[in-house]
Amino acid sequence: MHTERIADTGDSRHQPDGATVRQLLKRFRLRRLSPVTVGTAAVLIGSYPLLFIAALLPTGHDDRLTGSWLFLAITVASYAAELIAPRVAPYVVGLLNWLQVGTAVRFVFREAALIVLLARVLDVDAKQFAAFTLGLISLHGLRALYSALAIYIVQRRRLPAVTRNIDLSELRIPDPAPRVLTQNHAWKMLFLDVPVLAGGLVTDLTDDFTWSLAGITLAIAVGIAGCAVIAPYARRNKHLGDKDRVLRVVNAQTREHAPQVALYFSGEPDTAYQVNMWLETLARLDRPAVIIMRERLLVPLLGRTGLPVVCIDKSADLMNFTLPSVRVALYPANTGKNIHMLRNRSMTHVFVGHGDSDKAASSNPYAKVYDEVWVAGPAGRDRYLRAGVGVRDDDIVEVGRPQLAGLAQASEDTAAPSGTVLYAPTWEGWDAADPTQTSLILMGPRIVRALLDAAPPLRVLYKPHPLTGTRDPRAARAHEKIAAMIADANQGPAGSGPAGATTSAGATTSAGAAAAAELARIEAQLLKLAGSGRAKRAGSRQLWPDYAVLSRDGRPDPQAEEEWRRLEAAWHRLYWSSAGGPRHRVITGPRPAVYECFNQSNVLISDISSVVSDFIATGKPYLVTNPGGLAEDDFRAKFPSAAAAYLIGPDCAGLDGIGALAAGNGDDPLAGERRQLKRYLLGPDSPDAQTSFNDATARLAERARNPLASQAVDARSGSPGAEPVEAANAQ
Repeated sequence: MHTERIADTGDSRHQPDGATVRQLLKRFRLRRLSPVTVGTAAVLIGSYPLLFIAALLPTGHDDRLTGSWLFLAITVASYAAELIAPRVAPYVVGLLNWLQVGTAVRFVFREAALIVLLARVLDVDAKQFAAFTLGLISLHGLRALYSALAIYIVQRRRLPAVTRNIDLSELRIPDPAPRVLTQNHAWKMLFLDVPVLAGGLVTDLTDDFTWSLAGITLAIAVGIAGCAVIAPYARRNKHLGDKDRVLRVVNAQTREHAPQVALYFSGEPDTAYQVNMWLETLARLDRPAVIIMRERLLVPLLGRTGLPVVCIDKSADLMNFTLPSVRVALYPANTGKNIHMLRNRSMTHVFVGHGDSDKAASSNPYAKVYDEVWVAGPAGRDRYLRAGVGVRDDDIVEVGRPQLAGLAQASEDTAAPSGTVLYAPTWEGWDAADPTQTSLILMGPRIVRALLDAAPPLRVLYKPHPLTGTRDPRAARAHEKIAAMIADANQGPAGSGPAGATTSAGATTSAGAAAAAELARIEAQLLKLAGSGRAKRAGSRQLWPDYAVLSRDGRPDPQAEEEWRRLEAAWHRLYWSSAGGPRHRVITGPRPAVYECFNQSNVLISDISSVVSDFIATGKPYLVTNPGGLAEDDFRAKFPSAAAAYLIGPDCAGLDGIGALAAGNGDDPLAGERRQLKRYLLGPDSPDAQTSFNDATARLAERARNPLASQAVDARSGSPGAEPVEAANAQ
């Protein structure tokens, strides 16, 4: 729907490519299409030639009446198909657009059929008919003018930089035009021909051409009124077209924060969690920091932060966006756009990643481009050495995992009900040919089935990876199957959670509805406080926020921080304690985070991923899936994070005894090994990870400020990466 309407503006960049067209054509296999879809497509495609046939029917009195009513019926059907097709058959709309028979062309067909009908059945004065025809042409001119004004507003408000927590009052950003004026404006304006068609059909039935003239006059009047309403918004946004000035103001305001550390991120919307996990760690730094992003779609998905945020789409704009105070750049992900920041040699570039794991991605050869690679513990260092990807041992620094500071330990009195199991599979990865990357495809439904059928009953928390199903549709189908299984299990009259933690279905229904309403209310307050203006949905379309308003209203508000924390705590309390709280849950989306799920569980089941390494911090038992069926010794040798795990083979036999393990009354022979593995994976408990992270940042900041002095200190102290003072002086 969205692509079709954009393409009508004449921008060929939005035309479907060859691969897209092949996918569209495949969707025409009738066995896959519903009757509603087939019928809508048939009406959409067939109504326009039928309009010309109806317009050319014989002109006898009886035949003429029949033809007029037939023309009216086909016209109504064509309008209905235009309204319905984008929702029920978007691929048909896209294919027609690719064939250069887009919405605008189809509307012109309908109008041309009306002219043919009137010309054949009426004996109209040539001047009147010319006035009617010129009116139709003028109507298209008004449509073009309105679209030009709407596009002008949208483009002016598409600032070259999107910000949060930066004062842009100097830019005088006005309020946006109402969505009804700019959203799908070209498509809406096409429907101005409704009074024209109505007037023409009444003329055909009454032989009074005044109705046609009245219809075209009304359409033109509405078009002029629309242009008059939207024109002031175009004038108010004119000054925002000065791109250089906007960037200068954003640059100057960002410099006022004097940031010394920059967190740089680029990625798809599904990867927002990779930057969100670093927000609190960055906020706790003892040096000012800034967040630099590259895709504006990610800005509304950014979590709550009081740090300045700058998003710059174009590489040339970023390269000219100077922040001389920044001395350290941190990168949570390896992406192609990192090169635009890496070219800046006035700062030290550090890859921090978004989680330590035994996956190949955690020892990517791309890491060679960074000055340093920070890992959690000795395991990360060894991982790069084993991989032999060219990252020097001197460039690897162990800083722990600051994000894990709030995790409850196994020995603590946590809020987790006894017998709670968290199943958190990873996603299918980039290699779709390897089904052992995730347990979800081969084992997921069987694992969950075994947990739901366990005796005594277990409570199941299922939290899939945010990217689940994006590469392999089998993973998406397995996820849907698990969600359905959990929904069915929760339908029981007494639930199927841990013993003694059930409620009646009636109580759950009424109290659950009230809890859901309260959660939604708190969620709305959190979104408002976040200043992110997250996207909303309207039917099948995603309505993203006005980024100019997001930037204008995203000024820092220290008083909101305490309110944010209060509401977040209230949200989590209500989520976990509401009616049905002890029942099974399918947890998707950013809230509750996986760390909150750690605190609510007694045992973890996961795949080889950073989830396993992070869960080690809790000291609780965990199970790791072995979908490939490797021998246990070989599996543990290949994946050190599984050294203290109970393994689950492809037959799921490793789930025996999980009930006792989750209840804490069974044998746990690997408890001692988990304590040793924690230090290997995550580093020592003292100093804490946040302190280590701060110290590492301070060391690089000082090195960037005074490289010769810092190298001399490194040489005297024997720290990793030290160079002789003579070599530094020679440089």
